[in-house]
Amino acid sequence: MKAMFAALQLGMTDSARMMTFESFVEMHGRSYSTGSSEFEERRALYQTRLVSAEEHNSQPNRLWTAGVNKLCDWTESELKTLRGWDGSAKPSSGGRNSRRSVAFLQQTEDLPEEKMWSHLAMAHRVKNQADCGSCWAIAAASVLEGHAEIHLGQPRTFSAQQIVECTPNPQHCGGDGGCKGATAELAMEWVLQNGCDTEDVVPYTGRDGQCGKTAGAAGAANDMSLILSGVSDGPSASGAAAFGMTGWETLPKNKYEPLLRALAERGPVAVSVAADSWFDYDAGVFNGCSKDAVIDHAVTAIGYGTDNGEKYWMIQNSWGADWGEEGHIRLQRHDSEDDHCGMNNDPQKGVACQGDNAPVPVCGMCGVLFDSVVPHFG
Repeated sequence: MKAMFAALQLGMTDSARMMTFESFVEMHGRSYSTGSSEFEERRALYQTRLVSAEEHNSQPNRLWTAGVNKLCDWTESELKTLRGWDGSAKPSSGGRNSRRSVAFLQQTEDLPEEKMWSHLAMAHRVKNQADCGSCWAIAAASVLEGHAEIHLGQPRTFSAQQIVECTPNPQHCGGDGGCKGATAELAMEWVLQNGCDTEDVVPYTGRDGQCGKTAGAAGAANDMSLILSGVSDGPSASGAAAFGMTGWETLPKNKYEPLLRALAERGPVAVSVAADSWFDYDAGVFNGCSKDAVIDHAVTAIGYGTDNGEKYWMIQNSWGADWGEEGHIRLQRHDSEDDHCGMNNDPQKGVACQGDNAPVPVCGMCGVLFDSVVPHFG
């Protein structure tokens, strides 16, 4: 994966600096009428973000570079639609066979210094959630695609659209369900009990819709309390057993080694992050999140590595391949969870189930260690 980004420049190009808003509008196919109030509002947003990016890039010791991208004229409310999950099922470990996490008590010295799952097909199929808060479903689908390929030896897609339409969310965990947000835990449990069609059978539309898959759905809804308490009876006969999924688990919260080991030994992991400062990211190792962070987005961790001595997590986002480093962002990786810890003081924005608003600790750059979900196969 590192070679994929070797050609990316760590400085805003001259063409980007000089690009007029009119050129930006033409490049991205916008339909604003010149001189209209919307045109002027969008131009003001664009110019403000261009100035902000240039100010950031003038810092001599920066680790990452800001750029001009397709999000530069989006309003704050529009940008919020690109987030919408953080993993609100709150047990320290969840799903089936959670005792497997005991293996993570080993030391990190026996792990490789770098591990990337970039050879998997899912790492080259960056999805675009558009203006639907479906990041939780896309993260779950992407992780399942990676593990299914590892287990089966060949690529197999999972329909994020079907997960959006069918996953029940009666306790409003991570949102109100569908395009209004849910959690990777709920997605994993629904797939475990019901299976999941491939993307060609139920293609992504980025809209809520009627669930066309009913096998096991009632059971998944009725067992919500068991899901939140980290208990699962395993796959139903008509569910995920068909492609080898046997369960899922939530890794210990805010711990460094479990995520590192899961990536090294198992495969991609669905992780929660605070992504409100990611929009102008272009390249490099991102360190732009403060210790206090409001977790509001789901992404896929596909590995970890080091670049010129700077450790990072490799993250696959769901904003399209034309954002960041071909759809990816490298988050600064600290050697210990204690090196970058703060609080999420507004968990109702994406963390909690309805009524749970007590502040919670978050660790890692952009809270990346807060909530991590991995499936079990085989």
